[in-house]
Amino acid sequence: MKHCKHSSSLVLAIVLQMELLLGLLPHQGLAVTMEQMMQSMDMLRGACQPKFKVTTETLDRIRAADFSMEHTQDLMCYTRCIAQMAGTVTKKGEFSAAKAYAQLPIILPPEMLEAGKASVDACRDVQKPYKDSCEKIFYTTKCMSEVDPSKFTFP
Repeated sequence: MKHCKHSSSLVLAIVLQMELLLGLLPHQGLAVTMEQMMQSMDMLRGACQPKFKVTTETLDRIRAADFSMEHTQDLMCYTRCIAQMAGTVTKKGEFSAAKAYAQLPIILPPEMLEAGKASVDACRDVQKPYKDSCEKIFYTTKCMSEVDPSKFTFP
């Protein structure tokens, strides 16, 4: 399991370095654009999707804030994989509002920041009744999609 955690961190570091080198991430003082955010989300999806039995159709539905499909363990663990790569999961496998707040200006364009902050505020404690890390992250993500579906998007 330790190898998997280090591997995820290494993959995230490589992805972020590639994005910075390719100009997909903003440089200091510059905001990320919607196009850059979508490119980053596609890269995260490409890193996590092959690890789980989740179809592109299902992921496209989640991207559009539609969580009406069956909530399989693979789907829930896919959301955890994305959150881990985004740096918003603690070592205990829980969603970290503090880490999410720190990531928002890096991963969201300015027009989505307020909605992102509102989602974190509204959903920070949704995970409490769940014991499984994948469930904690999945239901937190689902909650965030319900706060402002028009501003929600997910890899």
